[in-house]
Amino acid sequence: MWDRKELKRCGKQNFLRNFWAAAAVCFVLAFAGAEFADSVSFIHDFSAENMKPDAEVVVQSEAMSNWDTMLEWLRIDVADGTHPMWAAADASVKPYFDTLTGPFSSMFAFLSRSGASGVGGVLLAVLGMLGGVWLSIWVVGILQVGARRFFLESRAQDHISIAAMFTPYHRGNWWNTVKAMLLKTVYLFLWGLTLVGFAIKSYSYRMVPYILAENPQAKPREAIALSRRMMHGNKWRCFVIDLTFYLQWTLVPSLLAALLGMLIGMAAGQPLLSGSIAGGLTGLLSLFFVNGYKSATFAGLYAALRQDQLDRNAPGCELFTIPAFGGQQPEGQKPPIDDTAVHTPQSGAVFHYQHHHKFDYNRRYNVKTLILLFFAFSFAGWMWEVALHIVTQGMFINRGTMLGPWLPIYGAGGALVLILLKKLFKSPVATFFVSMVVCSVVEYFTSWYLEVTKGVRWWDYSGYFMNLNGRICLEGAVVFGLGCCAVVYFAAPLLAGLIDKLSPSAQLALCAVLVALFSADAAYSHFHPNVGRGITDYNDWQDGAKPAADAGLIAHIAPRPGAPTGTSHPC
Repeated sequence: MWDRKELKRCGKQNFLRNFWAAAAVCFVLAFAGAEFADSVSFIHDFSAENMKPDAEVVVQSEAMSNWDTMLEWLRIDVADGTHPMWAAADASVKPYFDTLTGPFSSMFAFLSRSGASGVGGVLLAVLGMLGGVWLSIWVVGILQVGARRFFLESRAQDHISIAAMFTPYHRGNWWNTVKAMLLKTVYLFLWGLTLVGFAIKSYSYRMVPYILAENPQAKPREAIALSRRMMHGNKWRCFVIDLTFYLQWTLVPSLLAALLGMLIGMAAGQPLLSGSIAGGLTGLLSLFFVNGYKSATFAGLYAALRQDQLDRNAPGCELFTIPAFGGQQPEGQKPPIDDTAVHTPQSGAVFHYQHHHKFDYNRRYNVKTLILLFFAFSFAGWMWEVALHIVTQGMFINRGTMLGPWLPIYGAGGALVLILLKKLFKSPVATFFVSMVVCSVVEYFTSWYLEVTKGVRWWDYSGYFMNLNGRICLEGAVVFGLGCCAVVYFAAPLLAGLIDKLSPSAQLALCAVLVALFSADAAYSHFHPNVGRGITDYNDWQDGAKPAADAGLIAHIAPRPGAPTGTSHPC
């Protein structure tokens, strides 16, 4: 029988042993919205009151909930007294519905602005939800399982790379993981309709991602059934662990941070600072300690419950394939796990992602490859911003100062990181932080140059948390840092490998064509920059967007509190 205090003690010790990597894993989870999203809410903090007089970003202070959006599609008014069933559900089901559909809020907002209603709106909503579910599960569910893999491996050996969290994407196991996590989500949604069932079953299925982390080939129904057996008789004790973490590391720190923020705000003569200070302090505490501490503790809980099942020779134990993930964690230096000695029931050795990582991020990039990567990243940035505006505004906008489908700030940032930071690539944490600085410098200089030479501001972050003259902000820097890590460790090696398959003459010809088109576009855009609705005339656009704002809809790209978003850089 496991002991809660001993479990937390070992969890804290294990977390501190792999501190930086564990904190990085939890940060990725939080920023992606997979878990711990409240920890980064201060990064997404936006205050319309702090916008400059010539602010170019339209923001709506309050957005409709997903439940209210659905009622609007159905043309149901719960206050008119003609829909008693929906009125009752509005008070009871609404919180669960909004929680479960939280990852798909942008799709709800997009469908709201499409003007569809009634049956047509419901059909569009179903299609949008299917697409949103696929994207959310493919990213959110996989990251949740991958994070469990990291913390399980960190119990067995030291110096674990954060690449371990991407294990589910390797060797095609992601599809089975997606199916299992999707089935778990569907079950929770259905149990949520029974009100009390959601809370109970969320604990019953608590071990599913851990089982998939150990054995990504486990059948979805078998993983769920095993999780239920493991949690039988342990749900209340698991709840107590959650409660103690909340009281000790969420409630008390929040109260102290609020008091400190209020005192600092009063001393500075700016009472509005108190909320930002309190949110920042509690967010930093969670990012650098609480989240990793909790994750390591629950990894230890899985190991204890796993060992209990093995001791009782319970059904489903064949899904446990890595002995090192169970029992008591060894003291002192941990030996490496021998992949070749452990096999899944189906075939092949249980692997570690870092041992089979096929992308060589230390490779050399010649001039032609860098030029083509510059255009690839520029095009990807353009696609990102266009898609962002389609989702948030329901309209196509050709973003950027140029007419072509490229935003050179993305290409320049990616290329500079590949050229300047090569010596840091062995440390993803260092790559992330230095990339934030490099890209922020590029973005600040670009904003200053455009405003000085064109007399127009293409973006303004003056309402965002930790901004510098409205040209850069913390959220944008974090997005750039994560994007550069994706470029360094995945996108650049992958694209460069594809480029290498082209003959030298084909590479040269492609570079010449792209450079010629880009140069012509740059020359024309120097005298006739891309301006207009949704690009620079935000004040006029705000007037046009007022009806939508009055309806409580989101305008432009301002994130809702706690929601993972990107930032927009139209250049």
